[in-house]
Amino acid sequence: MRKFKKGRQPTLTNPRNAGRKAIHDIGIRHIERARILRASALHLTIKLNRADIQNKSILKIFRRAIYRGRLQGLRIIHFSMEHDHFHIYAEADCNLILAKSMKALGVTLAKNINKFFGVKGHLYKYRYHMRVLKSASDVKNVINYILKNGIKHRRTKKVFNSYNSALVLHDFGLLKLDKGKGEIKTLAERFLKRADIQRELVMLRELLDDLRVFKRQLVYV
Repeated sequence: MRKFKKGRQPTLTNPRNAGRKAIHDIGIRHIERARILRASALHLTIKLNRADIQNKSILKIFRRAIYRGRLQGLRIIHFSMEHDHFHIYAEADCNLILAKSMKALGVTLAKNINKFFGVKGHLYKYRYHMRVLKSASDVKNVINYILKNGIKHRRTKKVFNSYNSALVLHDFGLLKLDKGKGEIKTLAERFLKRADIQRELVMLRELLDDLRVFKRQLVYV
């Protein structure tokens, strides 16, 4: 058995790959995250132990969590809320801001969702997944993926709905729908004429941040 010096904490890594393999759910391993040295675009995915979270009450909780995360400096620009997970497109200036913001967001989610369901314990299935986006093409693809995630999971047939932020998208052409830009813009304008949708648009604009990273490379309507 390997001995450690007094007062020294043993490493949590497993360089020899010893022990049994994770069979049922490998999850997100606790390796060091990518270093963020300047303003960077990020795709964040939060997987939960709870399912069937799509309702107005939990949507309010999620929006409150977004607000708490933004107070710590994370710029949250787009989101999608699915059956048992959240997708977030955000921008962070460094790892410290990301860590503080995701902690604030996670605590708000855990306390309030557990309270809603009347349970205790871990809410996250495993640590959130993070991917640093290094080009404008990556950003376009991720925004398209996030906002159409409800269609992918067969939650809805419409891109514009209450469980994502498609309403505040600057360029609807990024959604890569099988329609021309004019048709997409007309579709969005018709959707926005309803009073409840207009209120939703105002609320989202107050809740979310504006895109900064790769802004010049993206085309806006």
